[in-house]
Amino acid sequence: MRFLAVTAIILGTFAALPAADPPKRPLSPTEFTWDRSGKVLGEVVAALPKTTGASVVVAPAAMKTKCEVRFDKAPFWEALQQSADATRTRIAISEGGRKVELVPKGESLEVAATSGAFRVVAQQVVGRTLLDQGVTFHEVTLLVHWEPRVRVYRIDSAPKVTKVTDVTGSRLSPGAGSAQVLPTNATSEMKVKVNGLTRKSEQITAFAGEFTVTAADRMLSFAFEAPGGKLPEAKKEDNVSASLKRVQKKDDTWEVVVEVSYPKGQPVFESFQGEWWLRDNRLVLLSPEGKAVVIDDYEVPTPDRSTPLVVIHRFKEDAKNGFGNPTAKGWSLVYETPSPLVEVKVPFELKGISLP
Repeated sequence: MRFLAVTAIILGTFAALPAADPPKRPLSPTEFTWDRSGKVLGEVVAALPKTTGASVVVAPAAMKTKCEVRFDKAPFWEALQQSADATRTRIAISEGGRKVELVPKGESLEVAATSGAFRVVAQQVVGRTLLDQGVTFHEVTLLVHWEPRVRVYRIDSAPKVTKVTDVTGSRLSPGAGSAQVLPTNATSEMKVKVNGLTRKSEQITAFAGEFTVTAADRMLSFAFEAPGGKLPEAKKEDNVSASLKRVQKKDDTWEVVVEVSYPKGQPVFESFQGEWWLRDNRLVLLSPEGKAVVIDDYEVPTPDRSTPLVVIHRFKEDAKNGFGNPTAKGWSLVYETPSPLVEVKVPFELKGISLP
C-alpha cells in the first residue's frame, strides 16, 4: 500500500549542460536528419529516432507511398508532419499519445501546428446559439500532445489566445481561461470559445496563442549495486543527486531510505499537485537475472521539507516474486526520478480552420 504525505514539491530548473555540449533550450525536441531520395513513407518512418518515447507506425495502405522529403536536424513532430503532408496521410494519436500512426488522410479537415516537442491539432469546431439570450459563439477543441519522453505535470486547460481572424479580416474575440490540469498521459484537450464569427467568416484564417506547461525533459536513473555494508556514494546527474541513507532488514521487512536533492529556490506545486510528480519517483529492485520489481510501498516522513526529498521504501523479502536480498551479490537498487522541472510557454499558430 502506498502512503503519500507530500504537501509541496519544489520545482527544478533546467540544469546547465556540460561545457562541451552546445546550449539547449528547455524541453527541446528530438531531432531527425534524412537525406535519402526515392524512398517510401515506411522507410522514412522506420528511420525516425526511437528516443521520443512514441511508437510510430504506418497504415499498410500507405507503407509504400513515395515520400520525397529531406530533413537536417528537424524537430520530430515537424519531420513527421511534413512526411504526412507529402504523402496525403494524417497523424493519428492513440494510447494516451504513446502510439502515433500515419493513416490515409481521406476527408479529414484537421489543422495542426508543431512547436518544439509539442504539437497542437484543431479537431472540432461547434457553433452554438443561445436563443434566449440572442448570443452566437463557436467553440474550438484542440488536442495538445507531446513526445512521451517529456513528462508534463501541469498544463493550461485553455491557451492564452493572442490572435483570431477570419476571411473578412475581422479580429475576433476569444474567451478567457486560466485553469490548469494535471495530465496523466502525453495528451491534453483544450477548448476555446470564439465570439464574432458569422456566416461570412467561412473559416478561421489564423488562430494563434500560447500555453504554459510544467515538465521534465526526461527520466533520470540512479543505480546502486549490492548496497550492503558501507553505502555507496551519492550519484548525480543533471543537477539532481540521489543517495541511499539506509538499507536495513527488520524482521522479514527490508527498509530502504532514499534521499534526493533538487535545485533550490524554485516555484512550488499546489499541495494536491505533488502526487502527480511523485508518480514518476520510484524505487526498482533488480535481481542478478535482470528481473525488475517496483517497490510501491513508501512513506514521505517530512512533507514540509521538499528538498532534499526523503522517501522510506519497504518490502517483505520474497525471492519467488522477485523481492530478494538487495545487499546480496548481483542485486541492485535503481531509483528513478524526473530531471529538473521547468515551466515554459509553448507558442502555436493554426491556419485555415474550417467552420460548420
